[in-house]
Amino acid sequence: MAFQPVPDVAQIRIIGNSDQQLTINNLYFQISGGGITPTNIQDIVGEMVTWASGSLAPQLAETWVLTNVTGTDLSAVDGAYYELPQNVPGGVATESSPNNVAACISLRTAQRGRSFRGRNYLPGIPNAAIDLNTLNGTFTSNITLIYNALVGPGTFLPGWQFVIVSRQNAGVVRPAGLAVPVVSCGFTNNYVRSMRSREIGHGA
Repeated sequence: MAFQPVPDVAQIRIIGNSDQQLTINNLYFQISGGGITPTNIQDIVGEMVTWASGSLAPQLAETWVLTNVTGTDLSAVDGAYYELPQNVPGGVATESSPNNVAACISLRTAQRGRSFRGRNYLPGIPNAAIDLNTLNGTFTSNITLIYNALVGPGTFLPGWQFVIVSRQNAGVVRPAGLAVPVVSCGFTNNYVRSMRSREIGHGA
């Protein structure tokens, strides 16, 4: 697909490793008042490193390791880019569930329809947080609080707002991606999900 701009939006990638397999989670933030610069993209990446290493990683198994956080300006094909390598293991002293097992948190906006909601499939779920196929309530509550700390204009970092990006409408690619503010995050149910791409020998 040809490059599709998303004005004033930075794509943040939380990159990790689980049993030598790459894991990637994408989050999006829109800036107000002036556009994205090399300086302010460094600011948002730095804050996301703090969030990922200090809030998210402690909920995950020690066999998952945060290896990198990157930020890409989606406004233009040659937009600003910044990355901060990391080496932060998960904070739960137990092995992870298999790589394809994930906890799916829903990112909700004030608009309805598939174009206006997002999700993250979290890797490195501690075995102790799962009973057969069900995530325990403590784990889901903690993850929900962590993600909702990102919600709201300027709440996480002044000038930035957590958004989802809609790239299509009714199956038709938009001329430019549409950023829609996230208003809440949560689990639609407590069952584990599967990401086959994270199985050994696959992708992210």
